[in-house]
Amino acid sequence: MKVKYKLEGMSCSGCVRNVKQSLLQIPDITDADVQLNPQTVVLSMNRSITLDELQAQLEKSGHYTIKETLNN
Repeated sequence: MKVKYKLEGMSCSGCVRNVKQSLLQIPDITDADVQLNPQTVVLSMNRSITLDELQAQLEKSGHYTIKETLNN
């Protein structure tokens, strides 16, 4: 399944790389397409992963925030 999320807190390509590497450490995430402008990520997952789990992982790599989008 693919799910699109809104991100906050990224300002450069280094942030994009940090977010992608961080999210890919979660088991069952197979791909993370992170974009800087607009700040979004499309996650390919083998199972549904909670927003809290995603946020907890991102907090390990910086001051990033992930939010659900209205039009997944």
